[in-house]
Amino acid sequence: MNVSPEAIQAVFAGLVALVGAVTAWQQKKVNELTARVVELETQMEEERGKFKAAVRVIRGLQRYIDDLCAAMRRAGQDPPANPVTIPPELEDEI
Repeated sequence: MNVSPEAIQAVFAGLVALVGAVTAWQQKKVNELTARVVELETQMEEERGKFKAAVRVIRGLQRYIDDLCAAMRRAGQDPPANPVTIPPELEDEI
């Protein structure tokens, strides 16, 4: 079987074009995923900020409740039982 140099060159040119197309597609996907990662990291930072703010509010409310309960005890009254149980996974945060 005798293959001409033109045929070999055409086959390799086709392979180069195919590899180029696959590489371009991969680069497009990498760029899309990189943009998505940046978006998710930004969103995570925003959510982390909201969580920290919520923890500050909860801590403040807990101090307020503790102060109210102490005032009730000083006045000779029993404060009502706390209906809320802090989950174990949040105890260190709050």
